Amino acid sequence: MRNSSGNDLVYLPATRSERTRLPRFYSRILTAAEVEGFARFVGSGLPFDHYVWLCWSVKESVYKYQKRLFPELVFAPLRIEVQQIDPPCGDLDFYAGIVVAQRLVGPTGVASQTLFSRTWVRDGVIVTIVSEDQQFTDTHWGFSAIDSATYADQSAAVRKLALGELSSVLSRDDLRLEKDAAGCPIVLAGDQPLAIPISLAHHEGFIAYSFCSKTV
Repeated sequence: MRNSSGNDLVYLPATRSERTRLPRFYSRILTAAEVEGFARFVGSGLPFDHYVWLCWSVKESVYKYQKRLFPELVFAPLRIEVQQIDPPCGDLDFYAGIVVAQRLVGPTGVASQTLFSRTWVRDGVIVTIVSEDQQFTDTHWGFSAIDSATYADQSAAVRKLALGELSSVLSRDDLRLEKDAAGCPIVLAGDQPLAIPISLAHHEGFIAYSFCSKTV
C-alpha cells in the first residue's frame, strides 16, 4: 500500500442550484448509477443539488489522492464512481462512501482502486476526506472558516492550519509546506521531504486539510 491523502471542500451558497439540477450539468459529474443512487435520499432532507456536490467533493478528493501516486493522472469525474454512500446514523455524523476509481494504464488497459470516503455537511459547507483505510486510523483532518475569500489569504490560512496540526502530531517545529512537480503539497522538515502525504482545499471563506501520519 502506498500512502496518500485527499480532501475537498464545497461552499454550497457559492454554487448555483438551478444549474446543478440540469441534466446537461450533472451528467458530466454523475454516472447513471449515481443518479439512480439519489433515490435512497429522497425525503432525507438532502436536496439533489447538494447530493451532486457531495459526490463531486468525493471525486475531487479521490483525484487528489491518486494524483500523488500517479502524477500523469487527469481528472475525469465519470471514471470515479461512488458505489455506495450511507447517510449519517446513530453516533456517526458523516456520510460514509465506498468509491471505485478507474485510470487508464497504457493504450488499452484499465486499473481500479477502491477508496473510502467520509463527508460532513455542515452549515452549507461540504467537507470530504478519503483513504484506503476504511477506519481512517492515521488520517488527520481539519476545517475552519476565515475572514477572506482571496486566493492568497486562503492559501496562507490553510497552510497555517495544517502546519499547526502537523507540528503537534509530529512534535517538531521546523516544518513547512511546498509543492512537488505534479503540484501536490508536500511536507518538509528543513530541506528534507517527509513521507507524510497532505491535501489542502479552500472555497470562498473556508479552508480544510487532511494528511496521513502513517509512513510506509
